[in-house]
Amino acid sequence: MSLGVLIDLSVICLLVLGCVGGWLINRRISKLVSAQQDLREALESFDAAAARADAALKGLEASGLAKGAELHSAATRAESLISELSVMTSAGERIADRIEGAVKEVRSLGAARAGGKPKRAA
Repeated sequence: MSLGVLIDLSVICLLVLGCVGGWLINRRISKLVSAQQDLREALESFDAAAARADAALKGLEASGLAKGAELHSAATRAESLISELSVMTSAGERIADRIEGAVKEVRSLGAARAGGKPKRAA
């Protein structure tokens, strides 16, 4: 074999090895591009889910603030009613004491008029 044929065979082997290496690199790049596309879809899905979660949290915050204001209003009304009921209870106790005093006075007057003999009601 001549030197030219050996050089040609070495160049052919190197070209074949270069083609096989290029083909392997192309497969790996294709897999990487596919994985990148899958990652992009997952990130888009995650972004959409994060946006929905953010909107839901804002809605919860708004409804929580509204309910908080509503509860504060109800608590204020309840405190006002407690105050009014306290005044009414005090007034009712004073009236009950006055009625009880009047009943005792009427009974003592009735007993004095009856000659000391209290009569039973029928």
